[in-house]
Amino acid sequence: MACQSPRPADDEPLNAAFDDRPEDYDALRATGHMARRRLDHFAGVVAACAGDVLEIGCGTGTLLRALAAAHPDRRFVGIDPLPGYTDYARRLAGHEGLTNVAFATGTGEELDRLVPPRSFGLVISVDALHHVTDVDRVVAGARRATADGARWCLMEPNRWHPYVWLYHALTPGERTFPVRDFLRRSRRGGWTPAGRRTMFALPSGVPRLPAALGRAERWLERIPPLAGAVVLDLRRGPVSAARDR
Repeated sequence: MACQSPRPADDEPLNAAFDDRPEDYDALRATGHMARRRLDHFAGVVAACAGDVLEIGCGTGTLLRALAAAHPDRRFVGIDPLPGYTDYARRLAGHEGLTNVAFATGTGEELDRLVPPRSFGLVISVDALHHVTDVDRVVAGARRATADGARWCLMEPNRWHPYVWLYHALTPGERTFPVRDFLRRSRRGGWTPAGRRTMFALPSGVPRLPAALGRAERWLERIPPLAGAVVLDLRRGPVSAARDR
């Protein structure tokens, strides 16, 4: 399976402090205990699913390259609106000898243009959906891109965490992620919620946690206001015409 040739993204403001420094962004996303736990989480998700994997908002491909390296028999595709990021991701994938991962430039709203229909068994996204401008279009595009029985596993900032809310409410270009509204839209778009949890009670800058502190974090993150991320698991189901509740 191949991505369609990307066209340049529209000249719209995007919140990406590392636009011209993709190597710094890649290093940031690859280090620290949060990066390790994120990789462990999605490694388990990939292992539990069949088929090709699509990442919406892949950045410099930090997560996707690691997953592709662990599953050389699977096909991985990442999309991101920043051409500097996707170019850098392609270069690193080439240096790492990864032939089963591809990257395309575009937004989540452009999935219909970027990937063929019914091509993926799993969609993943990390800290991407709170940036999109048309959630319904992304939901519909993800459904079109996936086969029957596919999963969509996503991780977004938890707006109930005081610091997370303050940062995303006050930082230009950021938005909070309204879980309830997203779930309503995803149901209407043919996705069935199958799981929800919160993660990350400690800051991302902590390099490594002692075992006891790691166990404490897993207990604390069950309390939503203490967790920095919300994790949702969706299944591709029939489109619902039910009214919002």
